[in-house]
Amino acid sequence: MKKILCSLALLHFGVQATPFSDNVLNDIYNGQPNGIPTANDHNDGVPDLFDAANLLLGTSYTSNADLDARFVAEDQVFVGQGQHNIALIGLTAGNYNTLGVYTDLGQGQNKQVLLPSDPQFGFTGDGSAANPFKGAAFDIVGEFAWYLEQGGPYNHTTFYSENQLNDGWDHMMTFAMPELNGQNTFLDIDNQVVDYQFTNAFLIGWEDLPYGYQNPGILGDDDYDDMLYLVDFRPTSLPSSIPEPASAWLLAAGLVGLGLRRRKKQGRFKA
Repeated sequence: MKKILCSLALLHFGVQATPFSDNVLNDIYNGQPNGIPTANDHNDGVPDLFDAANLLLGTSYTSNADLDARFVAEDQVFVGQGQHNIALIGLTAGNYNTLGVYTDLGQGQNKQVLLPSDPQFGFTGDGSAANPFKGAAFDIVGEFAWYLEQGGPYNHTTFYSENQLNDGWDHMMTFAMPELNGQNTFLDIDNQVVDYQFTNAFLIGWEDLPYGYQNPGILGDDDYDDMLYLVDFRPTSLPSSIPEPASAWLLAAGLVGLGLRRRKKQGRFKA
């Protein structure tokens, strides 16, 4: 059964046109190319994307290619319906990066700062009451998108979840984490430990350097682990909840069957 669902996932996710750099888009970092973009790994210490998934889910992934069935291509625009929580899981960043949201789509304006961070490498916690992740709560209704603002020292720019605002490049990857739905995760929000239950959990990872910064032909260092966040949203084409601690295979099959209502320019996510 898993083989059938895996094939469906690859069939669906292989057809996507988000402008990753060639090494990611063509699966250079995956020994078995399958059309699903795979970020670089084992290049600058923990955490890689798969390390974050292992911490959150208790899985035993060994490479970013293991996340392929969780990959969500349409992740440029989201929809809020009230209060939402996010968590900074980990980072491998030499820059001072700040995550925020904006509501002026296509322009990157009307911004709201959510989580600033100092340069560091490693996880920010483990999600327990004794070691909560750094989190933020915010109220937003309607469409919005994400931005990552750098304060240097290596680069001073802002990247967006809308590719058109990044000279066409995709600086953010999104992965489904349905096993976390309904589970307790502890967040440190304004120095208060909050026991939070995600209902539609997704991991988003950012590449915080521009195209050609380190080497020609790649986007930063292609690892998308410079900033790793857990957010509480779901694609509008999915049911409002998945009735069991669903595997990524079930989610992937659901995405195929529902078609994700793909749109040419922007993905629509809804809490």
